Amino acid sequence: MSLKVVKESLEEYSSPEFRGDHKETEAIQRLNLHTAMTNGRHLVWLVERMIELRVADMAVKEWSELSAFTADLQRAFRDDAWRNIVPALPAVVMRTTAKLANAIVAGHILAPRQVRMKLVKDWLPVLIVCKENVSPIMPNQKLLYVELEESFLKIISTLPMSDAQELLQQCLSFSTRNVDDCPHLVNAFNTWFRRANHPQHSENPGD
Repeated sequence: MSLKVVKESLEEYSSPEFRGDHKETEAIQRLNLHTAMTNGRHLVWLVERMIELRVADMAVKEWSELSAFTADLQRAFRDDAWRNIVPALPAVVMRTTAKLANAIVAGHILAPRQVRMKLVKDWLPVLIVCKENVSPIMPNQKLLYVELEESFLKIISTLPMSDAQELLQQCLSFSTRNVDDCPHLVNAFNTWFRRANHPQHSENPGD
């Protein structure tokens, strides 16, 4: 239910129905953002409990099938309005993604290859938009985004070479001028190159 409300609120925010009264439209937009924020926090709590109880397999599958929603998120987070209304909204939404991705990496969720690939493919662009459009990034948000980067890179390393190559190219935005600041990215590319030199050890595409 929380996911449905978050989706609907952000869909309405990113594609608003403009009314004659500008103040009324603005008030509705504020309400949509606050509704998304409140239900986003509920969703984080719910996903945490599901992971603890080892019943989050369907949750991660559903979270990997939200291409339209993630497109709405990218549009919403490129806008400036939310910054002064719910500045923590991007971090709240991405925290759910991080919880699920971390659980996959830890082996608490056994997700099929297609689910793993879709999760990264759809949510990686949202992460990139969050990092590029949220300024300044608070220390706790920075830790969250780096943690999610690391989990995404570890998931990518479990995918077939062609999929991994495509997604790794998008991850280049994780880099900084100082290589020491992004060891997780360096390790991911080193892993990919090792796998490329030993193709006989690549995993079954159906895994």
